Amino acid sequence: MLIENFALILEDFSQQADNTTEESLKPCQRRKTMKYEEMKPEDYRRAKDAAPIAYLPWGAHEWHGKHNPLGLDTLKAHGQCLALCAETGGVVFPPVYCGHQTMKPHAGFDCTLEFSSECVKMMVTEYLEQLADEGFKVIVIVMGHYGGRHVNAILEVVSDFNESRNDVVVWAFPDYEPTRDEGFPGEHGACFETSYIMWFRPELVDLTRLPQEGELDFATEGIHGVDPRGNASAKKGRDGVNVLVKNAAPRILEMLEKLKS
Repeated sequence: MLIENFALILEDFSQQADNTTEESLKPCQRRKTMKYEEMKPEDYRRAKDAAPIAYLPWGAHEWHGKHNPLGLDTLKAHGQCLALCAETGGVVFPPVYCGHQTMKPHAGFDCTLEFSSECVKMMVTEYLEQLADEGFKVIVIVMGHYGGRHVNAILEVVSDFNESRNDVVVWAFPDYEPTRDEGFPGEHGACFETSYIMWFRPELVDLTRLPQEGELDFATEGIHGVDPRGNASAKKGRDGVNVLVKNAAPRILEMLEKLKS
């Protein structure tokens, strides 16, 4: 499924007027929510029974340039999980803000919260145990934050969990892993991360806050990768999401089928 209008995925039904009837809604407005926090208990059970896949977006509180929101990593991962869930079914859980090896200890940036690897590991462990206890068979952690030690902390817990269970499988990956071979690499606050937010939440990006001339120095701007000025676009963000869904969704569905067999 090519995603041409992300607003349809993010449709917020709570905004509908009290006198709106089900029959008067457009098809996109009757779309069932994929967000755990918006589901009624029976909606949650029905979604889980139909596709026992749990999506857990994982990010950080972190500087990503003067032009981007501080929650970029997590907003991005949440949008990516919603796009994947629209293809596979399942439930998207609220995003986790808990990042290790952020721009605070790395380069001294403020507006950033740094958590220990032990904290990250503990949270991953408890989430996996709870999601498995809820009956999910496939758990997908999409990492929007790429700090090497952060990624390794999550992967270490996931590896141990997968070795200890044969009734559930977990796939955790940095969001660029399924897309980098097709032109959407990992970076920090630059063209591609900015493009994702321009697609998911365009009102949160303001490129005019960046210097209009000169190179963007990582030490002062916190941006690493292709210059977003003149390069970032909502279309790039949409295209990256479509590549992610094309490459990751079949693998997720295959994991579920293997557990059923």
